[in-house]
Amino acid sequence: MFHGDDPELVRILRRARAAARDLGHPRVGSEHLLLALTLGGDKVAGVLARSGATSTALHEPVRAAAPWGAGAAADRGLMASLGIDLDRILQNSDVTTWDQPVGHAPVLPLGAGNARRRCARVDPPLGVDAQAVYEASLRLALARRERQHRSEHLALALVSLDPGVDWALTVIAVDRRSLMDDLAAAFPPPGRNPLLRVERRLGHRLRHRHLVQRYQHLTGRTAVEGVTAARLIAG
Repeated sequence: MFHGDDPELVRILRRARAAARDLGHPRVGSEHLLLALTLGGDKVAGVLARSGATSTALHEPVRAAAPWGAGAAADRGLMASLGIDLDRILQNSDVTTWDQPVGHAPVLPLGAGNARRRCARVDPPLGVDAQAVYEASLRLALARRERQHRSEHLALALVSLDPGVDWALTVIAVDRRSLMDDLAAAFPPPGRNPLLRVERRLGHRLRHRHLVQRYQHLTGRTAVEGVTAARLIAG
């Protein structure tokens, strides 16, 4: 039986919002979620710290990513290589205007629309990138047949999918692939019984595809290493 969100995830969201508020940022992005994970004092924070992803190291890239967030910082470099000045495009725009799902927001699962509206009403609001990666982490927990949605699922989703987190880790010279391997080794899928393992492996490709496609649909960004999600599900 699935028991929903671990209470630590609520505390992570609170820490992420507090970090954005303290820095004077207009939104909570994926970079604030990563920063909040480093402040947890748990096993996830320990794996991040050993890689060099500490709260002290991340403070500067998180600060520098405002107001558009780390995802836009990653976009800036990509578009500059194509001769496009993203800052010129954004300079007369409001953050909330751009911080919307790129495609038509799906109706299912039921209640998703209400959840997005609640995210937009909190202060500061949860950005689309943060919403998408949080949802992806929940889908990862369900695909792995976990009993609860926990902080390690959020860490795995952030590091494997999110371009903004990839940008922040690059700024502080953390090898994202090595960190991904360390997280995967520290938090393997559950191995409660052979039937569970077989069922998970048989369905992992479809669940992986839905997880990555949903993330990309909401953010309009290509997942950094979406193929890793399949390994995280199957084990």
